[in-house]
Amino acid sequence: MEFIKALPYVVGILATVVAGIKWLYGQIKEDRNHYEKLYQQKQAEVEELKDQLNEKEIEIVKLRASQKDAFFDGKGNHDDD
Repeated sequence: MEFIKALPYVVGILATVVAGIKWLYGQIKEDRNHYEKLYQQKQAEVEELKDQLNEKEIEIVKLRASQKDAFFDGKGNHDDD
């Protein structure tokens, strides 16, 4: 008999707990989606920076190669006197 009187309270508590879990899950899911978008944006920035770095490295290699060409005239250092 006491159980029947307490049943509405138990159901109310369970409903509150379930609603709280659903709300918490929704918040976690929302945060996950938000941070996933931020992660994807940062990944795009990282890829852009990697591309820029690769371009700069290519420019450095070209500059070094042109400097070597400037100091090397193709003539050997021969003393044929």
